[in-house]
Amino acid sequence: KSDYDNIETFRDDAFFALALDIQRVPSSPTLRQRLDQAALVEKWKTILHEESLDLIRHTNAEISPVYAKDKPYIPVDLDVSPFDNSKTKKEGVERTYKGCDGYAPMFAYMGQEGYCLHVEMRKGSVHCQKGTPNFIQETIQSARKLTDQPLLFRLDSGNDSRDNLIILLENHASFIIKRNPRKEKAEDWLYIARKYGICCEEREGKKVYLGSIPETIQIKDQERSIPH
Repeated sequence: KSDYDNIETFRDDAFFALALDIQRVPSSPTLRQRLDQAALVEKWKTILHEESLDLIRHTNAEISPVYAKDKPYIPVDLDVSPFDNSKTKKEGVERTYKGCDGYAPMFAYMGQEGYCLHVEMRKGSVHCQKGTPNFIQETIQSARKLTDQPLLFRLDSGNDSRDNLIILLENHASFIIKRNPRKEKAEDWLYIARKYGICCEEREGKKVYLGSIPETIQIKDQERSIPH
């Protein structure tokens, strides 16, 4: 029940007030006002985030890994999930890349179970990469509170950014990021695939090339090689 008016059902419910350890249940306008005020307090966000992590930790929830060459990695998936808030006049509702008016929050999910590890509210028109390096840094810190196993970040092509790579490499996190070709030509990649890749015919008429080429990236005073 997400509407403020739903609280009116519990105004005279003694057990509801007792369960929440409050003297009296607020009215709908009072509840709206108090939550609006709380949303502006950064400490509230921190408390809610920490309690969410504690819920996963204290229930001993199983966080299932994925395997690469028999080595376990805890998957961490990051992506924007546009909301459809069409025909509303809420603050921050703007045109999303999905073609609807709404918000475009960023989510981070952990493990094969998909536990919510981190979330950041964003206006609808905000590009998925804006603020993402800091979001990744905070996500890594949260993940380390739940597991000491190696992390495997998986991101879409909208987050194919050198800034993200630097954050992940500095924190010794593995990653798979879909390539954003931008101004690169498909013919050039076909040439690279034929030259360096292994051709596999998945079915008649469909050929897939598997392989990788290294790219050097500068991190502080060191050079690191990453595969493409």
